[in-house]
Amino acid sequence: MSEVIGVVLASEFPDKVYIVCNKNSQILLGDILRVEDRLTGKRYLVRVTSAKQPGEEDLAKIARRMLRDKNAENLASLAPPEVVYIASLLCTFREDGKPYIPKDLPSLLSRVYLPDREDLAFIEKLKEREYDREIGVIRVRSSYKLRVAIKGEDIPRHLGVYAITGKGKTNFVKVLLYALATAPRGKYSALVFDAHDEYYKNVQAGLLGLQELGIETIKYYDLHAENSPKIPLSDLRPSDLDVVFRGLPEAQYEAAVLLYYKYRSFWIRRLLELEQGELKSFCKEELEDLVRVNTLSALIRKVKLLASRPAFSVKEEGNLVAEVLDEIDRGCICIVNTRNLDEIEERAVLSILTGRLVNARKDLLDKNPEELLNKPIVLVVLEEALSVLGAKVLKKGSNIFADLTREGRKYRIGLLVVAQLPQRLDPDVAGNINTNVIMGLAQERSRRAVVENAMDDLDSLLGEIRMLDVGEAIVSYPNKSEVPFPLPVKIHHFNELVREFKAKNVKTIKVGAVDKALME
Repeated sequence: MSEVIGVVLASEFPDKVYIVCNKNSQILLGDILRVEDRLTGKRYLVRVTSAKQPGEEDLAKIARRMLRDKNAENLASLAPPEVVYIASLLCTFREDGKPYIPKDLPSLLSRVYLPDREDLAFIEKLKEREYDREIGVIRVRSSYKLRVAIKGEDIPRHLGVYAITGKGKTNFVKVLLYALATAPRGKYSALVFDAHDEYYKNVQAGLLGLQELGIETIKYYDLHAENSPKIPLSDLRPSDLDVVFRGLPEAQYEAAVLLYYKYRSFWIRRLLELEQGELKSFCKEELEDLVRVNTLSALIRKVKLLASRPAFSVKEEGNLVAEVLDEIDRGCICIVNTRNLDEIEERAVLSILTGRLVNARKDLLDKNPEELLNKPIVLVVLEEALSVLGAKVLKKGSNIFADLTREGRKYRIGLLVVAQLPQRLDPDVAGNINTNVIMGLAQERSRRAVVENAMDDLDSLLGEIRMLDVGEAIVSYPNKSEVPFPLPVKIHHFNELVREFKAKNVKTIKVGAVDKALME
């Protein structure tokens, strides 16, 4: 058992515990501590959230002494050495070791310790409850390491990653994608929209990308590369144009619908074939005067603008949409580089790929619900999520990503929302994110926004959030009966995971070669 580092000075409902530290011990902000009730022997876990100097009563005594003692030079020299640490009550334990949130408080003068491994054993046991995608280790002052994971089955309940630049957002996403890529084949897949082209490649010096793993199920698409599959224009529907151009005028949308139903997959090609001099006769003869020439001309300009972008092709071969959906069904991680796409291309690629994925799962739910249960759980990663999920954006109308936050669970699809300024997220979207990974936010408004929208009560952690170091996180989970409080986590460094993965696989290859030689 660890040494006593302090005692409980007082407790206050509903969850405050005041602790005085021993002279030769140390207590830090964010520490998780164990309290053993001196009357009942009950174990509690508490988290240090702040500290204060002794109260007014102590200061009054010092002031009176100063009046009596003319030799006293300053107040600080006479102040008692103790600092009072304020901790929030996290949980206590049942007889079987399972944690739960108590309705009582530790007794006065109960002893305080750093936690032993057995105090946090419930975190290790979460693996038995399918918390299977490891992301880091518990951040406590100890000589042991307890691994922390996210429950893969909770992915469709959506995740949010919040941090300013330099705190480790990119590293976390790579760590999570590594966890999905190394899961049993076909259990998970991912559709990753990489706004900075930093997940797959080794972009910065010393920072490795997912390509270093050499895993066959990690796919990379750069739509501006000549050999990359493209989005066939024949795949476009009127609703796609409406999204890409942020709302077509009603007359143009109706014209697009009419053309789509008349020519089906050839409707875009038919528009591109039309010469300016043919528009009048085309509207009269083929569209029966249901569309005006000016409306058709404006629609054609938009279609030509889209067709001129490298992400699209008039050819049917190399269909990006079909290939990505097929790879996702096989359990692959599909990374789409959107860094070099212009605004129109990016909106098109994001909405078309995600929309087709959701529609495929919707059809499966309607026609064969049991088959849907055999499909991989899909994580859709949205870097720079504010561009599609910001409050200002969604005021103009909903989109596929906002719909997904409400309905994704039905289709086994979850969003990973990456944002630097969470206060700008649409409140309904933020409220539907059930797992929050908080990695350091500089602005008070950002911290307050995350706290207000989280499923946990994070008010007492505002100070700790502000002081999180690079790679440190507070992870808030959706199921309180399994993880009763937000966990302080040190996220794995992706480079280390790559080294471990390569060492393990080299060893496996060597052992396999020896076994084969012995058999021969």
